[in-house]
Amino acid sequence: MQNGKVLRTRPSFGVLIVLPLLLSLFAPIANANFAQEEPTGTTPGDIWSDDYNNMIFPWASANDRALQFKEYHSYDTMKDRMMRLAEDNPDIFQFHEGMNGGTNARGEEVTADAYEGWFYGHASPWLKITGDVQGGEYNPYVGDTGNYADRHDVMIVGNHHAREWMSYTVALMQMEVIAFSYDNIGYDNDGDGLIDEDPWGDADGDGILDDDGDCLALATSPTNYQDSNGDGTNCGPGDLGVDEDYSEQFITDLVNSREIYLIPMLNVDGNIYDRDVYMPGQCPGEDPWDCSAAGWRKNLRDNTVTGVTPIPDLDETVDE
Repeated sequence: MQNGKVLRTRPSFGVLIVLPLLLSLFAPIANANFAQEEPTGTTPGDIWSDDYNNMIFPWASANDRALQFKEYHSYDTMKDRMMRLAEDNPDIFQFHEGMNGGTNARGEEVTADAYEGWFYGHASPWLKITGDVQGGEYNPYVGDTGNYADRHDVMIVGNHHAREWMSYTVALMQMEVIAFSYDNIGYDNDGDGLIDEDPWGDADGDGILDDDGDCLALATSPTNYQDSNGDGTNCGPGDLGVDEDYSEQFITDLVNSREIYLIPMLNVDGNIYDRDVYMPGQCPGEDPWDCSAAGWRKNLRDNTVTGVTPIPDLDETVDE
């Protein structure tokens, strides 16, 4: 406004001439920035099924959190699952708790009570896994059949100490994989239409775990799909596309040539106490695995013989 009058201005003719030129100069920069945001390779959805990409295992519904390994099994849910799989797979699985006892290798007489926890009285549940498990020789001390002279023994044991929850989870994962894969030859684990194209480990010996190259073909920007587990290593153990389509025939042959003793939770009493008594007292209302005091006890013993086991154990040279 000047002297009470409103001045209406218009762009000069020069500005109108230069404006298209300025736009043309900056347009390549804008396009370049946009182009950098485009994926530089494929995405998981381009290759694999939704179930595989979301880590949904085929042996249970997506909302069964324990069977999908989204939360820890309790002693009860673990035992129920072991019994169910033994019932569903009687040709390879045989369920047991503890052992019968008798005269051991040292000449000592041992009863079944020796294999029960002293606090709750639970024996450790375990599976005998081998082909034709109902056949072979019977071992009266252990209580199992399926003993063959030409098969090597393999023992898989978890949860020696109360706090080692991940250890029994690993054993249960092995159990689920065996149950699902045995005689289920040619299953397409990742949903890409191929079978057995990327087995466990470096099958072709080239020093790269990603045998079929699916993971290495994934985009690394703007999202690094090659490091799906976020450990900083592209296409390493645990990343999507690594060991994603193993051979069910390999597992079948392994089970038929081995006697596998799978004991997921050896220290049953310690695990139950840790989960049901100690941690709820430390973290009321929280899930056990969310408790900041979770799992410090290595066992259920009162190591100080005082009624209270402090941290550290005063009777032992530990610093935890």
